[in-house]
Amino acid sequence: MKRTLITPLVAIMCTLLSGCFSEQAALTPPTLHLKTFEVKQQITLGNREFNGVSVPADITPLAFVNAGEITHLSVKSGDTVIKGQVLATLDDTRINQQLKQAKVALDLANKQRARAQRLTTKKMISRAEFDAINGKQQLADIQYQSLQRRLSQTRLLAPFNATIATVEKEVAENVTSAEPILTLYRHDRVQVDINVTEEMLLSLRPKLGTQVQIQFESLPQPVNGRLLLWSAEPTANHGNYLMRFEVNQTPTQVLPGTAAQVVMTTNKASQTLAYLIPANTLVAGNNPSEFSVWLYKNQQLTQQDVTVNSITKDGAVISKGLQQGDLLITNQLSKLTHHRPFTIVGKVSQ
Repeated sequence: MKRTLITPLVAIMCTLLSGCFSEQAALTPPTLHLKTFEVKQQITLGNREFNGVSVPADITPLAFVNAGEITHLSVKSGDTVIKGQVLATLDDTRINQQLKQAKVALDLANKQRARAQRLTTKKMISRAEFDAINGKQQLADIQYQSLQRRLSQTRLLAPFNATIATVEKEVAENVTSAEPILTLYRHDRVQVDINVTEEMLLSLRPKLGTQVQIQFESLPQPVNGRLLLWSAEPTANHGNYLMRFEVNQTPTQVLPGTAAQVVMTTNKASQTLAYLIPANTLVAGNNPSEFSVWLYKNQQLTQQDVTVNSITKDGAVISKGLQQGDLLITNQLSKLTHHRPFTIVGKVSQ
């Protein structure tokens, strides 16, 4: 009797458990509530704005030619210095002692040569004897001048009017030859770096010295600048091309790292139409210059590759991959690859 009772109970429990598991298997992830942006704003790639950042001009590390102990270091990060100002010195005690000895030897050699010249005139010594005395004088002079150069090399001078960027060493610290002591940069000019795509670089057709307008975040009015250089290959960090501009003077000093906008004019023959979209609709690809967006069309979501010309404070400028009227998804982008159910709950504006 006990066996006949256990069997129905086990069967009932298995049925209940299987029912629970089947209900869990049937559960679906929550529906994504998505918003769209309609592609409308069409712009001409004529005058274009590029986000950039100021960088130090002629940033230069300074070091001593010879090894020694630092006895004086008069500057710190942020200080302004003038050309020729003494920034640091090495212990020159030994060199000064050697220089005094070399000066005594040179004075003696000069006297001996002067006496030899008089004796040569009177033909009291041979030409060979004079040449030997003259050679000793020249050697003493070379040694003295060499020590003078070494003495001057114990002083680290500012090569131009500049601002101290960093100071790596301290007083009483021993340094080796060519070991950086400090780094400085010019403060009478400012440089600005921007990154552009290959397509944009071709449309700009850059020329050295091309005039641009640059608006620094710290200045009320834009200033004029010029194109200083551009990279022949994509940069390793961004995968885009670097363009560097220079401004000779600004009303007030612009510090490195200041945000800036560079306004450039593209070649008229190569002007094309582009679309301005919110930057948060972009999905970064495997490479730094690769981007895509999610399109909502025919009640389905598809991922579309796009070409980004630039990203400004107003949004991303897209030159390829979009059409007017396209609906772009603006939220939950990281979850769209899981094929989860979704519903469109509204639109957003630029």
